[in-house]
Amino acid sequence: MTICRKESKTMDATQATQIRTLLLEAADAIDRAHAIVSALDGSEARALLATPLDEISSALHFELLQKLYLRYPGLTEQGEGWEGTMV
Repeated sequence: MTICRKESKTMDATQATQIRTLLLEAADAIDRAHAIVSALDGSEARALLATPLDEISSALHFELLQKLYLRYPGLTEQGEGWEGTMV
């Protein structure tokens, strides 16, 4: 019996940069959505969406991006053109 396994592939600097770019684009979109929600009339509409948006934003910045920056510290210093190595 043969078991098919996906080949494990570690993240390289190019992939880390691509992921960072996508996460930052997502953060910008969440910020824009939050601005719209903040301007809504009626506290019920704001309350419905503001908290989940805050939670998503926090998770994105303080979990996903932070872990990426800890593994690839050059991303925070060099931005999208970084070609460093993993720590």
